[in-house]
Amino acid sequence: MDETKAGGLCSCGSGLPFQRCHGSVMNNAGEIPLGKGNPNASQERVSLVGFPGTYQTLHMMYRFKGNDPRNALPPGGTPGMYEVTFILHRPGYKLQSEHNFSFSSGLRGDSHLAISKPAYAPPGNPDADQILIAGNTEDGHFQFTGFPNEKGYLGKLVTAPFKAKNRAHAEEVAYRAIASSLSNMSLHLDIPLEIGVRETKELSNGSTSISLMSPHLEAPNTDTPVYQFLCLFKIIEALRARRTRLAREAKRTGGTYTVPVEQMPNNEAEVRVWLEGLFYIRREFDLSTLQAAVPQELRGRTTVDVIENVLNPLRVQVAHALFGNSGELPLSSDDLTHTHKVTQKLLVTKCLARRMLKNDFPNDFLNHLPG
Repeated sequence: MDETKAGGLCSCGSGLPFQRCHGSVMNNAGEIPLGKGNPNASQERVSLVGFPGTYQTLHMMYRFKGNDPRNALPPGGTPGMYEVTFILHRPGYKLQSEHNFSFSSGLRGDSHLAISKPAYAPPGNPDADQILIAGNTEDGHFQFTGFPNEKGYLGKLVTAPFKAKNRAHAEEVAYRAIASSLSNMSLHLDIPLEIGVRETKELSNGSTSISLMSPHLEAPNTDTPVYQFLCLFKIIEALRARRTRLAREAKRTGGTYTVPVEQMPNNEAEVRVWLEGLFYIRREFDLSTLQAAVPQELRGRTTVDVIENVLNPLRVQVAHALFGNSGELPLSSDDLTHTHKVTQKLLVTKCLARRMLKNDFPNDFLNHLPG
């Protein structure tokens, strides 16, 4: 990298003086100013940028010798070919230690989706070590190659080169192309598939950016029982609204539509069959699972009754705690009693959402499972 004098313009191309641009955050005492360390080093120590707990983007710009025109390209990128890499991570597990960041070449990623040995041997091709995912959106056709980590679980997804207006546009369209596939697999398999790091490379000059969460010991955790409950209940609400709309349209046009009549299982044998029709991961369900999936007080009741008289009041409590105007907090995240209320109903809420999806979309959702 070229050394930029303190009084000159920043080499990133922003047009600002170096001390007011990249130089303002990279020269803290005891740290090596970026670009002034060992050019053969594989790592660099720089000060943190941005507010803790928020997403940040780090850019790595190559500086070429002489008057190479690639040095004049802006950090945000230009129209051309790009490659985007998504690094997956398991919720609650960090890919790197605190205050350490790496580009995709130094990360294997992790997830709960087994795609190769030793975790899984694909039938018909047991030695396969990659998967291909195609994404079609209004932006065009995209192809992703999925690579496993050393344990055989999907760790990273890399796009085939594609055209984009700039770096931000490349990341946006690539994410839009893969998001639906990840959501679909996550919904069917009932496993989280989360992207931890997004890396975008401009192929004309090799410059790369990574988007990640700035470290914070108390960063918000969206994987809480309350957040999960709200998301699942929103699915239930949306499905009920869809059923109402279809019934009204059928009445207006003289067609027929029958709202599915759903009832909670009556006993443990029925609960077991119910679960086997809702989850691909098959195992012997223990008594604790059967009781959590359909608590004794809910057995035999209609799903409408459970939704309106059990789950909706809990959802209202949560909503008022978050958005109420009374000044009171009826549901406290620090109160174990309130947290227990949500946790106790979380599995039954998930089961109801999956059952309604299966009933409403029998050809698309869990169509390989009986019941």
